[in-house]
Parts: sequence; C-alpha cells; structure tokens
Amino acid sequence: MESMQMPGRVATWLELAVAPEWRRQHCRVRVHALGGRGNGGCYALSMDDRWLCTGDGRLTVFKGIDAALRFLKVVRVEDFEPGDAPEGGTVCDGQHHCLCVGRDGELGPCPVSCRLQQLNS
Repeated sequence: MESMQMPGRVATWLELAVAPEWRRQHCRVRVHALGGRGNGGCYALSMDDRWLCTGDGRLTVFKGIDAALRFLKVVRVEDFEPGDAPEGGTVCDGQHHCLCVGRDGELGPCPVSCRLQQLNS
C-alpha cells in the first residue's frame, strides 16, 4: 500500500467489526502514520491491504495513536502491526472522517479544527 488513493475495494468499519473471530485472526490489520509520528499525528488503518473507510467511502483518520488503538479495542482487534506511511499523506481536513479520543476517554468525531485542538477542549 503506497498511496492514499482508494481504488476499487476498501474495508469498512462494519466488515471489521462483525468479522467472525476466525476471520479476524487471519486478516492483516495495519496502523499507518499519516505524517509525523507521535501522539499528535494522524493515523489510518488498513485491513488486508485495503484502507478502512466509512460506509460512504471516506477514509477514516484517527487523531493520535490513542484514537486508533481505542478503535481497534472497540472492534476487538488485538493483533495488528505498523504499516508504511502512504505516499502523499493526508490531513484531518474534513475530506476524511476524523476520530479523536476526548478527555472522557470516549472515541468520537473530531471537531473541524482537530489538527489544532483536542476534542472536548
């Protein structure tokens, strides 16, 4: 997976969440840094070399590694690996579905200016 372009098939939240245990054990889930590593960067997930997207086809972007890990915990994915950063990168700019962890520890949509502030701040 070298590019942020999403040709043809993508993985969806629903596909990942309802996959039977045996399926999740055999799929490869990767966490990709989207520019700048560390807690403040953005991340995306892939499943079997397909970008994780919303049902309407928007790339799911996580603000901080804590948000990506929280999502994986919610959908009961314990085995994952780091993935290569895609060429071209991306930002949380409203073109993607951005998720953040708020002060209450809950995962939710990022505010429009998620690159500049923490959810619930």
